[in-house]
Amino acid sequence: MLLPLNYHGRAESGCTSSLIVLLLGSALLVRSSPLSLATRRWGRTNPKLGRMLRYPTSVAVAPSLQIYTHEGCLKHKVMFHPESPERLRYLMEDIIPTLSSRLSFDVISPNRLPTKEDLQLIHTPDYVESTFEAFRQVRDGHAVSVFLDSDTQVVEGTEESAMRGAGVTLQAVEDVVEGKALRAFVMVRPPGHHAEPNTAMGFCVFNNIMLGLAHAQRKYHKLIKRVALLDFDVHHGNGGQAACWEHPSRFFASTHQTPLFPWKGLSTDTGVQMNVVNVPLSKESTSQEFRDAWEHKILPSVRKYQPDMIFVSAGFDAHEDDPLASLNLVEDDFHFLTDKIARLANEVSNGRLVTVLEGGYDPDALGRCVTAHIEALAEAPLPSEAQLKGETRSTDDRSLKVSMLFSREEIEAMDKSTIRAELAKLGLPTSGRLDSLKDRLGAVVSERYL
Repeated sequence: MLLPLNYHGRAESGCTSSLIVLLLGSALLVRSSPLSLATRRWGRTNPKLGRMLRYPTSVAVAPSLQIYTHEGCLKHKVMFHPESPERLRYLMEDIIPTLSSRLSFDVISPNRLPTKEDLQLIHTPDYVESTFEAFRQVRDGHAVSVFLDSDTQVVEGTEESAMRGAGVTLQAVEDVVEGKALRAFVMVRPPGHHAEPNTAMGFCVFNNIMLGLAHAQRKYHKLIKRVALLDFDVHHGNGGQAACWEHPSRFFASTHQTPLFPWKGLSTDTGVQMNVVNVPLSKESTSQEFRDAWEHKILPSVRKYQPDMIFVSAGFDAHEDDPLASLNLVEDDFHFLTDKIARLANEVSNGRLVTVLEGGYDPDALGRCVTAHIEALAEAPLPSEAQLKGETRSTDDRSLKVSMLFSREEIEAMDKSTIRAELAKLGLPTSGRLDSLKDRLGAVVSERYL
């Protein structure tokens, strides 16, 4: 299913019918199979995926869904560990080829790595440097394994997988914001939602989805001002909450089993501006409790928040067959919720939606859940013309009081490193002369609910 979009992902209001016919006609003429895009150049072939992997190029007609992954994410392997490369390999080799031929989506393998500046959008400079030092020790043969925390370690292949995971996510976010895809599902590992700004945690090295979220706010700050991160992994997304807590322009919500690692995510957690919503679920909770939490508590809060883009930490370890937890969800629950989120994205954020794989440690159950998730993303309705024009967005719910975040006196009292740290927290560029940095920080406004 194809949708004419402009650079910012909005329908071109000035498109004539002949132009639309021309675009769609060209797509039909050039396509050699349902798997190709008319205006996309072919990339390298990967027979294991059963189709073409391509590098992103500018397109005039955007698909409703694209899948993003990279073989480099298979290289991280800790022996006898539940977060194994077989999780992703099973999806890449056994699940995606069948789905892609049936649903006609593209599989993209971006040749992209994050810069240190990209990583420092979320992670502290000290954490980034210590992680790179661990990479160097293993790469140079000085260590076989380096523990970043008690259950997250760097081994041969970790650097490639972690860096590829972050880079693939950044590219997917750019493609969605720039209108090259309406929705994206990012299949990378190791997962990321436990990684906090200053530490690794829970198998997670870099917080992939938060890096993508902050990148969207930085690069497209005139368009993507407010974002929502929704997490349905069975474990609380403590890394996402930590990176959203002090930022009113970031909304975080999670359902998760409690008590369970990481022993966080209290219902009383609210963030600095009521921008955090946690709905803990007790052991053995069923589909009904899960669906009620999202339908009646979280999604109404997202609708009220009116984000410009929605991100999803898509962990599937709440399934009843998963060995690491004790909730009783089935694959249809993930289809149900994904469809709800996609429809809400149409309503509040021009359909912009990026989901990133997190947990899920029974391969068969993971495959069924990912199938349900992708089917919902591919089959959800496209935004209507009224939604693309913003006519369905509530202006009442997004009433804001705008004031300067810092006074000129406060900024003048800051040294260069402090200003850079504040800009990094806001997802803004940190390079430039001191006077330019002061002007940049001085232009930041604080949005607060009336």
